[in-house]
Parts: sequence; C-alpha cells; structure tokens
Amino acid sequence: MATSESFRSLAFAFRISQSFITRIVRIVLESLSNRLTPIVLPTPTQEDMIEISKDFWKKWNFPNCVNDIDGKHRRIFSPKNSGSLFFNYKDYFSIVLLTIVDANCKFVFVDIGSYGKEGDSGIFTKTKISEKINNGDFFPPNAKIPNFDQILPYVYVGDEAFRLDPHMM
Repeated sequence: MATSESFRSLAFAFRISQSFITRIVRIVLESLSNRLTPIVLPTPTQEDMIEISKDFWKKWNFPNCVNDIDGKHRRIFSPKNSGSLFFNYKDYFSIVLLTIVDANCKFVFVDIGSYGKEGDSGIFTKTKISEKINNGDFFPPNAKIPNFDQILPYVYVGDEAFRLDPHMM
C-alpha cells in the first residue's frame, strides 16, 4: 500500500494471486480503520462541542455552532458492473467524501466511499452521528448567545444540500 504498486505487480513480486492480495489489502484496511478511527477521530463529547462553539464565535462570529459539514464528489472511473450507482447529477462517476470539521478546519468526522448518486443529506442520515442527533442526546443543552439574552440550540452549518432542522443551519 505504501509503495503505490499495482496489485498485479505485487502479485508478481510476492508470487501470490492478485485476488488474494486484494483480500489481504481489504482486511488490513478494515483492521486499521476499526482500530485507529476511535483514536484519531473520536466522537466529540458535549464539553468538546462547547469549546468548539467558543472557537466558532471567536474566529467566525457565529454563535452556538459546533461543526461545519459538507460533501465532495471525487471523480472516478466507472466500476465494473456498478450500473448507475456511482453516476451523479453532475454527469460523471464519483464517490462522495462527507466531512465534518471544527472551527480550525480539523476533521471531526469522515465518511468515505458513498455512491455518487447519493446526496449529502442522505449520506449524513445514515451515519452514527445522525442517529445520536435524532436520539436527542448528542448536542449540549441550549445556551445563551454571548452578549445577547436569547437561548438557542447548538447547530451544524451546512450548504443547501442539507435540510433545515433544529440542529442544522
């Protein structure tokens, strides 16, 4: 993986079939993802979100914002036998990278590999963070905006691809 060699050249170099190398790489990547994601990208706690909202207020003058969310289509070649799953509304084949970042543009959550035909909002509704938000125990309790008397909920900020709800602007 680190050498950027093709599976074919790795199969030749190690005298292992190309299909077996594909299986090995898939197993290694799943293992790395399962073990490193909780360490590298832990789910933010309510205390973390309060601190992030203070950063959003200081840097961007946006009150009670805990994260920014957006999706990005990355162009790919059409996978074999995929039909129109990866064909998006922009008339090319893609996978979607959905990211959530904090006020310092650091990744808080990443979803990689959704079909190009899916929209950002649909991908977000399938994530574990969306499930926690729908359960109502993810965000900190509503708080006052600095220098104002109004109490408002904490929110994510996204583009028009995301539907408005109490925690999405």
